[in-house]
Amino acid sequence: MTIKERILSVYRNQDPQQIPVSIYNRYHRYGEAERAARNNGLGILDFYPVVSLLSPPWHVKPGYVSEVKNASFDIKLVWNEGQKTEVRTIETPVGSISQHIIQDPSYGSDWVKKHYLEKAEDFRIMQYIMEHTVFESQEKIIKQRIEDMGEDGVVLGRVDRSPYQKLIIELANPEYFLMELYTSPGPIEELMEVIDYRCDEQFRMAMESGVEVIWQPDNVTADMTPPEMFEKYSLPFYIKHGAECKKAGKPYIVHIDGRTAGIKELIARSPFNVIESFSFSEMAGDVSIEEGIRIWPDKVICPNFPATLCYEDEDTILAYLEKRKSEFHGRPFMIQISEDIPIEKYLHLLPIITKFK
Repeated sequence: MTIKERILSVYRNQDPQQIPVSIYNRYHRYGEAERAARNNGLGILDFYPVVSLLSPPWHVKPGYVSEVKNASFDIKLVWNEGQKTEVRTIETPVGSISQHIIQDPSYGSDWVKKHYLEKAEDFRIMQYIMEHTVFESQEKIIKQRIEDMGEDGVVLGRVDRSPYQKLIIELANPEYFLMELYTSPGPIEELMEVIDYRCDEQFRMAMESGVEVIWQPDNVTADMTPPEMFEKYSLPFYIKHGAECKKAGKPYIVHIDGRTAGIKELIARSPFNVIESFSFSEMAGDVSIEEGIRIWPDKVICPNFPATLCYEDEDTILAYLEKRKSEFHGRPFMIQISEDIPIEKYLHLLPIITKFK
């Protein structure tokens, strides 16, 4: 099997013959060590939007940004105590909102310093933006990326986060969002309905695309998505789109990291195929592999390699991975680098992790 075939076998809950090891393309640092690791079987996970994303996007990159009818999107760079800040402003016929973004100097990750949604009036403006977003198919680019990737990995068809997750992660301050949702849910639920409706359109386009796998970076953790919120807002979304993906024959992958004990039964009821970036206890996870297999017998678990392990020697790392492998009892799974790892340990880790089979 090629690395692509092994990864797809895992996603389809089939025997990959040997355990694949993969890395998000965004964490891939090209060079001699990377080339050697790839030659030894390291797979690349290259997520790319199937269609341009709902505005306003968190990441302003090719393929992500959509037109908003009768609106303008402006980015201004300012420096605050030597730190570069992106001030993103959207002007619409019903008002303007802005967001402040800083970038992690080591990993290049975007972090929100000021959110778009800070008061009740902002929801009306955001609703206009969502309603007037114009999706643009990325099929031509997707096909080219699949061709370029060849057998070295898999191109994941990225879709927007589900409505609750998009709001709490990208658009609103979590404390403000949860307080409003508990005390004055009307405007938020109306906005979530609009996002949900537009996601329906996005998924329909995704089902017709050439991608083999649908990837949703929901980053669900029970700390931010407690059981009552998951059951009310997340579960219906996953049921609806899980059925679509099943009909289209495309494995549905949801990025679920952190603590999941509080929502484990609800995850079991959610018909997506893969729990991606599952957190071991070293990364604050609170469900063991054996418990996960028992609770989620029909799902594939793809754990994230613990960043804390990067500081250990080769024997310790490989012994750890072998122990984890034994916990799966022959079930398909994949170890992946799907969260930040210490940059200074990248060259140390790659030659080691690809020895794990």
